Amino acid sequence: MSQSRPADARIKELAEKKAQLDAQIAALDARRRLSEKKDEDRLKWLLGTLVFDRLSAEPALQSIVRRDLPDRLTQRDRDRGLWQILFPDSDEDRS
Repeated sequence: MSQSRPADARIKELAEKKAQLDAQIAALDARRRLSEKKDEDRLKWLLGTLVFDRLSAEPALQSIVRRDLPDRLTQRDRDRGLWQILFPDSDEDRS
């Protein structure tokens, strides 16, 4: 029985160590996902800015935006007049 007690204590110690390592791994994984999300958000912002800045000078880009953007506009976007901001001369209401 005396040998069982040290083995039980060692198992408990190893289980606690494993729990700590699992928690550290989970924290690192969460930080990695957050960093990836920040990188993705930054790229989306950069691309959005690039598209917005080039929109008036690129007819092909205008065509893509006119075709695909209405499906992405929410009611709130429509209420705010975002389509009219992009295309103030547009006669048709694409929202």
